[in-house]
Amino acid sequence: MLRLILGRAGAGKTGQILQEIRSRVDRREGGSFLIVPEQYSHEAERELARRCGDTVSLYAEVLSFTRLSHRVALEVGGSARVYVDAGGRLLQLALAMDQVGDALRVYRSAARQPETMLQLLSALDELRLGQTTAEQLRAASEQAGGHLGDKLADLALLQEALSAVEERTGADPASRLEILARQIPQSAALRR
Repeated sequence: MLRLILGRAGAGKTGQILQEIRSRVDRREGGSFLIVPEQYSHEAERELARRCGDTVSLYAEVLSFTRLSHRVALEVGGSARVYVDAGGRLLQLALAMDQVGDALRVYRSAARQPETMLQLLSALDELRLGQTTAEQLRAASEQAGGHLGDKLADLALLQEALSAVEERTGADPASRLEILARQIPQSAALRR
C-alpha cells in the first residue's frame, strides 16, 4: 500500500517513516521499501541500518527510482532495454536534427552550436517530463504565431524525430519513469 506522508522540512516525516519501518522489522514483516532520490540512497541505507539494526536488509530495502525501475523490469520484462548516457543523448538529438533540419524554422543552425543543442535537449526533456505532446506543441504554435510559434513548431518536430531516433538507438534515461509507471501495476513485489 502506498501512503504519502506530507509536511514541511523538519516536521519529522523521515523519522516517522523510519520508525514505521523499524516496527515492521521488529515484527519480522518484509516488503518495506524506502524510495529516495538517487543521490540520497547511500545515506538512507546507512540511516536505515543505524535505526533498524543488522537484520533490516531481510525486511526492508532502500530504492532509488532507477533501482526500482530495474527491479520492476526484471520482474515484468524489459530489463534488456538499453539506455544512453548524456553524450549519447546529444548524438540522438543531432541525428533527429539531421532528419528534420530542412523543416526547422528557428533551430536549423543549432546542430553546429553545442550549447544550443544542450539547451534544446534540456527543453525537450522538460516537455517530456511535463507530458507535453508534439500535437499540443503544434496547437500552441498555431495559436501563438510569430517567432514563438515557429519555436514551438520546431520543438514539436524535434520531439517526434528524437522519439523515433530513441526507438532505434536506445532509450532516454528519463523514459525510465514513464516505463516504470506503466509496469508497476504488473509487479507482484510491490503489491504486498
